Amino acid sequence: MPITLTVPLDLPDVRVLSHRMLEGGTVLIEVESTLQTARCHRCGREIDWFHGFDRPIRLRHLPVFGRDVVVEIRPKRYQCPYCGGGPTTTQRCAWYDPRRPHTTAFEQDVLKRLIHSTVADVSRQFGLGVKAVEGILDARLAPTVDWTLFSTLETLGIDEVALLKGHGHYVAVIWARDVDGQNHVLAVLPDRLRMTVQSFLENIPDGLKATVRWVCMDMWEGYASAVAAALPKAQVVVDRFHVAVHYRDAVDTLRQAECHRLNADRPPERAIPTAALRPLLRREWRSLNPDQQGKVIELFEQTPTLASAYVLRTLLTAIFDQTPDRTTAQSRLQLWVTQVKASGLHCFDKFLDTLDHWRDGILNYFEGGHNSGFVEGLNNKLKLLKRRCFGLDDPIELFRRLWLDIEGPRLWACVRSREIMLTHGA
Repeated sequence: MPITLTVPLDLPDVRVLSHRMLEGGTVLIEVESTLQTARCHRCGREIDWFHGFDRPIRLRHLPVFGRDVVVEIRPKRYQCPYCGGGPTTTQRCAWYDPRRPHTTAFEQDVLKRLIHSTVADVSRQFGLGVKAVEGILDARLAPTVDWTLFSTLETLGIDEVALLKGHGHYVAVIWARDVDGQNHVLAVLPDRLRMTVQSFLENIPDGLKATVRWVCMDMWEGYASAVAAALPKAQVVVDRFHVAVHYRDAVDTLRQAECHRLNADRPPERAIPTAALRPLLRREWRSLNPDQQGKVIELFEQTPTLASAYVLRTLLTAIFDQTPDRTTAQSRLQLWVTQVKASGLHCFDKFLDTLDHWRDGILNYFEGGHNSGFVEGLNNKLKLLKRRCFGLDDPIELFRRLWLDIEGPRLWACVRSREIMLTHGA
């Protein structure tokens, strides 16, 4: 049954010649380019001496009214009068790549569907093979970051992620947060070695290197050395939450020892309920209700040592929460260290060594409150992507998919905004 429609191709410099229905319900649209010139492949000049048509090619395009669409075009050929022998050149159109079986718009739609999805799902939606979808990914997404898209790099974040179960095959992931608060993925490196990270940082264009002010990380000596060598003007910021893990673990270790000591000579019916008290001691005092606070006080009455450690832990957390600047933080941390040494507690000994070694990185936190919170949030996106794809252990493929998930929504939102503005302007 013939169809009558006005085909909304939305392709630049194209005139529709005819359209018809093929077997299976696919719409075939024959088009012709309206461009009257080509660029000589030998000398690079613009030429307009028409020579003829090349063989017709068929390209899959965006569906129309729920039906698959194939666009057929016979590319024009032009002869160059400037080159010896009069070589001919096939005209190139912006809306397709002659080496690809799809139009650019179709492949961009495939990429759009891949955001927060899987290759297998998109393959089923479009009736494409998995290899075809992967080929579009390889052709349209670069394997490394495009530095021309950035004007500044305000804050970098470096962390490692295990791609395999059992904490195997670690890769280093480098993120960025610009002055507008937008997050970007810069690299998924094949390992987390210092030289690998340093090599990547050294390859950042000099103009962008100068805009890097902060590099947030956990207490990893290799990353700090790489930043110091490649970005000497940037300040390393040790994430306050990684610091908190160390001093809170010190109190937790003391709690285990004290509860074991108190329960050593007691019958089971009079034993301290360590399992019930453990989550209460790990929480801040102000978050406990009166009944929970009473249970904690009963424990502290039996072990003043644990009470002192709990108070010191709370004081240190308050320093991180309420200190306004670096100078004040330095004096308050020194006072806290003095209090720890005066208390006679030894559970913080290891943390005091850590605090002394990473003092500059920890104090840098107080200059602007920078931390690795955005890095941990983005790492969760990476882990979700791995689970969604049932494992993804290729760093290049992982970078492409991360870039698509993070940059894709912003990219298509900007395109859509421009289309709306143009429509309203018309």
